[in-house]
Amino acid sequence: MIRDLIYPADARKVIDSLHAGLRCDAAIAVLGEACSQLKLEGELPDLSTGIRYGGRSEDETVRREAPGLLARFSLISMVSRFEVHMNLLLLQRRVLEELGSSGRKMTPDAMWKILKRVNDECRSGPVKACSKLLVQKPSAELLSRMKWLDGIYRVRNCLAHRLGKVQLVDVKKPCASFYDVKDTDTLKVAWLRLKVTLDGKEIKQFPHQAPSGGKLECNFEECEREWKIGDQIEVTPLECQGIAMSLSLLGNQVLADFEREMNALLGIS
Repeated sequence: MIRDLIYPADARKVIDSLHAGLRCDAAIAVLGEACSQLKLEGELPDLSTGIRYGGRSEDETVRREAPGLLARFSLISMVSRFEVHMNLLLLQRRVLEELGSSGRKMTPDAMWKILKRVNDECRSGPVKACSKLLVQKPSAELLSRMKWLDGIYRVRNCLAHRLGKVQLVDVKKPCASFYDVKDTDTLKVAWLRLKVTLDGKEIKQFPHQAPSGGKLECNFEECEREWKIGDQIEVTPLECQGIAMSLSLLGNQVLADFEREMNALLGIS
């Protein structure tokens, strides 16, 4: 038997954990740049594991391609992490719906039914879980950000299952047939990026030494990426930072909508 659920404290802990995990995932992408600068000593492969499947050539390849490789791993982890945390919130919703404000204790049979239901619902993917199950009447703000999650989720699937090579399944519209896919269809993705300007001119190289007296501004703007069938998806460490920020803001909005609906359910003003 799980301990009693404490609302809204436990829901906020889920989102706090999401933020902490996303920061670590974003750091993985940054680490790729440092790994690419590592130098191999001597002519032998890195034998720190004692036994190797691969050798010097593979070590050199991994170091050379580290920024792209770790950016891919970073993105995959971020989306998986977002899914896990949204599923935890969905579990909390189902428990609150079962118990309501009556003060009843959860029975083992009821908890087992909830666990099976949530596991089944989670198979629908994070977009449906967020905008139809976890939140049943999403705000305009949440709905407008669902395109971030939908696109990033598609990119994650392509990177994880097809090594980033865009195929028909990646551009196919939901519920559509593969026979409806056109060769002009593309995988379109949007997320936020942080734009830094000095006196109206964007700063693109960091670290940057700004002169004193200038007007420094930081703003989020939505950026888009697009890939055709057959294209190879490549993401950069910098893009991973924007994706992490986007998922973080999305998580905050999910929590706000979740609390609004749970407050109404529990009669909390």
